[in-house]
Amino acid sequence: MDYTDQDRKSGPGTGPRFFVATREGDLLGKQHKIMLTDNGAAILTAPVSITTSSPLSRPTCKALLFECGSAAKTIRFGKGKDVIIADNCQQFLYINHDGWLSRYKILHNGCRQIVNFVLPGEIFGLHACAFRNSLYSVATLTQASLTAIPIEMVGKATERNAKLSRALFCSAVREAAMLGEHLIDTARRSAYGRVSHFLLELFVRLERVGQTDDMSFRMPLTQETIGDALGLSPVHVNRTLRALRDDKLIAVHGKRVTLLDFGALCRLSDFEESYLGEGARPRSELSPVFDFPRTEAVATA
Repeated sequence: MDYTDQDRKSGPGTGPRFFVATREGDLLGKQHKIMLTDNGAAILTAPVSITTSSPLSRPTCKALLFECGSAAKTIRFGKGKDVIIADNCQQFLYINHDGWLSRYKILHNGCRQIVNFVLPGEIFGLHACAFRNSLYSVATLTQASLTAIPIEMVGKATERNAKLSRALFCSAVREAAMLGEHLIDTARRSAYGRVSHFLLELFVRLERVGQTDDMSFRMPLTQETIGDALGLSPVHVNRTLRALRDDKLIAVHGKRVTLLDFGALCRLSDFEESYLGEGARPRSELSPVFDFPRTEAVATA
């Protein structure tokens, strides 16, 4: 874990272990009392403040936390941990603070299809409002801090707050639009077009939450993971990335990707970012989710 251990208190046995820590560069800017659980999750039991620099400052997430109050808990997950397991009862809506996650399904032959990636500042688990059991699994690709909100509290909050209900509805509609574009990716685009479109989409989504540096962004994904999202083999992904580099369209240095010719990538992959919300109805035509004070407390465990 990327925490600076300050006051570790661990006793004998296999029960939960507690310590106080401050995470370097913590977007929440607070000390936390940490409870380590057997599955590798770390539950943050100290109050957490929302700041304007945090993805949580976005109106929808702030509204959720305001309405749900002490029911919300922030949990730290390690890399490679299942947050949601397909066919299991799903009880929470999650706000992703800072990690990368994949939503996927394992077929009967053992193949994995990644449906989507959950990036920092995004919510997931809204399907629990309509389905008792989860349709997909969601796993962490990096360490991630997630705020879990009981789904029954989300339902009550939307009953009280029509603007919040509309915002969550719009979020679901935009996700459906993104999944439709992914279907076109796998059904009609070439490997060259799929990988190009994939990189452009990641860049635009990350740029909107301040996770890019000029035309560069960090992509903590393996070629196998990219292949499982695009319906390509790892070898095919490798060849396609090499071709994009040779054509001077992208540069790759470790986990960092730089888009060298954004326009050319858009043209060759038919990328048009309106499906990501750029072409959404202007705020003046929709009742906006109301703003809240700069800081609200995420409840303690």
